[in-house]
Amino acid sequence: MTDRLAYSVKEAALALGVSEWKVREAIYQKQLFAVNLGRRLVIPRWALDRLLSEPDSLPDENAENS
Repeated sequence: MTDRLAYSVKEAALALGVSEWKVREAIYQKQLFAVNLGRRLVIPRWALDRLLSEPDSLPDENAENS
C-alpha cells in the first residue's frame, strides 16, 4: 500500500486481488468499512489493513451466493 489515506473500490479490489464486486459485497455486508462521498465509495487505508489482519473476513471469490 502507499501513503494514501483512502482508496476507490477499484483501487481496493486491485490491492486485495479480488473483484470490485467482492469489495462492494464486503462493504454491504459490513465486513469492510467505507465512506460515501457523494455517489462514490471511499475505503480508508486503515479499513483495508483491518480487513487483511482478520483471516477469512473477505467473501470467497469462488463461494456460491446464499
